Amino acid sequence: MPDIRLVLIGTGTNMKGHIRSLVQIDGARIVGMADVDEQRLAEAREMMGDVPAFTDYRMLLDQVEADACFVAVPNYLHRQVACDTLEAGLHTMCEKPMATTPDDCDAMIETAERTGRFLQVGLSCRFSRVDSTAQALVASGAIGEPKMIWAREFRPPFAKKYQDWILDRSRSGGTLVEKTCHHFDLFNWFAGARGEANPTRAYASGGADWVYSDLDHLPEGVTEAEKPKLDIIDNAFVTVDYDTGTRANLALCMFANQGRKLEIGIQGTEGAVVYYRLEFRVDLYDADHPKEPRSIPIDIPDEEMAWSHHGQAYLEQLYFLDCVRRNRKPDVDGYVGKRSVEIALAAEESVQTGLPVRIRATRLP
Repeated sequence: MPDIRLVLIGTGTNMKGHIRSLVQIDGARIVGMADVDEQRLAEAREMMGDVPAFTDYRMLLDQVEADACFVAVPNYLHRQVACDTLEAGLHTMCEKPMATTPDDCDAMIETAERTGRFLQVGLSCRFSRVDSTAQALVASGAIGEPKMIWAREFRPPFAKKYQDWILDRSRSGGTLVEKTCHHFDLFNWFAGARGEANPTRAYASGGADWVYSDLDHLPEGVTEAEKPKLDIIDNAFVTVDYDTGTRANLALCMFANQGRKLEIGIQGTEGAVVYYRLEFRVDLYDADHPKEPRSIPIDIPDEEMAWSHHGQAYLEQLYFLDCVRRNRKPDVDGYVGKRSVEIALAAEESVQTGLPVRIRATRLP
């Protein structure tokens, strides 16, 4: 079978992570790229060789023959760029979050269905060997019915982004859209591991209490024109209710510079699964191990450890390319992507209003 011809739109940090492993995959070939920043284009070209490069992605779509596209542009541009790539006949892998509004998500879903092209959303935790091991245990019934799910992440602030768009809620969607759409997708995945489960309500408390409390904490060298409207939060507690009676809770801190640890757990009616993502093991508490868990080590091949996010982005790429090759719609599609955004937006609204917010969750097809 001929190589799958890929074009890349956006060559910032996320896409560079993709490039490192994409260039190693047999059966895939990067044939063009686009970015508004010429310096980033030059850096990406050094990683992959001399391929056509454009500062206007529309010229790329017009002039380069391809089969599929990876999109990694600022969140508020996802709808326009992804819809254009789908209209151009390209299967599209769009980085998370899917978009910053439900309407934008709907437009992307409609375009994919109308054009017959695949849209995969970059919720790469579903391809993590650690997270997928935990989900398989929940789906197997090892802990009974999932009833309580939690994620606790204390981490440093956001990394620097082009023109600091990530610090402007109108462009990023807010911290809970940009950062924790991954966590909310995991909540959906775990809650629905034993049958359909739909989020119904989010209530949250959060604020900008330290690192994003004022402009003094922005990186040096940012001009007045580049300074964003600083209206994102740096800490929050979020609770999500499901129609199954399951509840999920997120604890997030964005100014824990002393360390980074992400704990995730699922408590079921007959046991629990608990893990720290960066420790590469999953602990199972069940009838045979009610107090001291059985630890399941996660074997990540050395070649995967070298790639972005300990190989989960690489496995995500392989899955997307396999879907293209087999003409098979990805499981992590626009409906899955929209559901994580719906929770995140409801949580952002709850932080602003101090009230619970009803979620009318998109049903999976």
